[in-house]
Amino acid sequence: MNRNKTIGAVLAATLMVNSMPFVFADSSRVVTMAADLTPQQQEAILKYFGVNNKSEVEMVNVNNQDERHYLEGVANEAQIGNKTYSCCYIEPTKAGSGVNVRTANLTYVTANMISSTLMTAGV
Repeated sequence: MNRNKTIGAVLAATLMVNSMPFVFADSSRVVTMAADLTPQQQEAILKYFGVNNKSEVEMVNVNNQDERHYLEGVANEAQIGNKTYSCCYIEPTKAGSGVNVRTANLTYVTANMISSTLMTAGV
């Protein structure tokens, strides 16, 4: 995945999780799952996140139309592309512990960039 697509995916996931009223990351674990992953890839992502059963978490499915909606005016066509592959996992922490971010398979976006974006978005 190129760096522009990665930035767009991180922004989209952040904006979507923050904008959806039914997702309360402060009280439950949340997984955003990319629509263009195969069922085997989705299972691998859940395993990587330590989720044994989808019922353990709030599942938010993210597709290319969602990215386009939330990134309108923020990212251009080349950055958004036409497939969605990025996923994220959000887990509540103790009050006052701040935002802790770990990344995997990102080549341009850093944990600090994601953390800053999440804090700016009010997560």
